[in-house]
Amino acid sequence: MAYSVSKGALVTMTRNLGDTLHRESGVRVNQLNPGWVLTEREIQRKHEQGMPDDWYKQLPPELAPSGRILYPHEIAAAAVYWLADESGPISGQIVDLEQYPFIGRNLSKN
Repeated sequence: MAYSVSKGALVTMTRNLGDTLHRESGVRVNQLNPGWVLTEREIQRKHEQGMPDDWYKQLPPELAPSGRILYPHEIAAAAVYWLADESGPISGQIVDLEQYPFIGRNLSKN
């Protein structure tokens, strides 16, 4: 519950600051929401939970429809875009870096 409430607060703050700061001083404010990322810590955590060393190579489509999770360099590439002039005058946006929709996702196997 606390995570969801905090995330909602960050979304609202990003939209409000993105509008106000951009209009008043040209500062852009955007938010990246990365999904499941294959970090060293995630690999270690899953290994500690008894998963094999290559657990991330065999993910079911319910968890990773594309067959894998995000890599850190993919998150970095998105950040570079939003920090660069190429993102233009866009401000106050929330960018979900996920491979499945949050709303309407059905994990049940019929």
